[in-house]
Amino acid sequence: MTHTTRDDRVVVRHAESVRASLADQQWDAVESGQLTTPAGQLFTRGSSRIRRRDADVLIAAGIPLVLYWYGGQQLDYFDGSDAVQQWQAARSAVTSQTPQLGGEVVWTGGRWVGDDGQELLVLTGQC
Repeated sequence: MTHTTRDDRVVVRHAESVRASLADQQWDAVESGQLTTPAGQLFTRGSSRIRRRDADVLIAAGIPLVLYWYGGQQLDYFDGSDAVQQWQAARSAVTSQTPQLGGEVVWTGGRWVGDDGQELLVLTGQC
């Protein structure tokens, strides 16, 4: 089932997960270290680098995932089984080091924290 919210976010809902393309105004917010989820919760960047094994633990615990790749016009929010699926697809290209650019997309991951202490994993794509 798909529906569009009042602020033009497209949300696809499944029985146990949400995948949403975040609104255009989020582009600048992510750059400044803040992000609002489809549910309206504000998250702030807590770290800009995370190791794959640490991200594995977060995803296994059920935290949401955001893929942010300016070059690919991608700013997508995933939770539930969609987050697991997207993490598995991106995992091998995630690095905790400064990426060597040129070629395929390389992702760096960061742990973001909400006002209530909940966490969000944000992967930033570069190529």
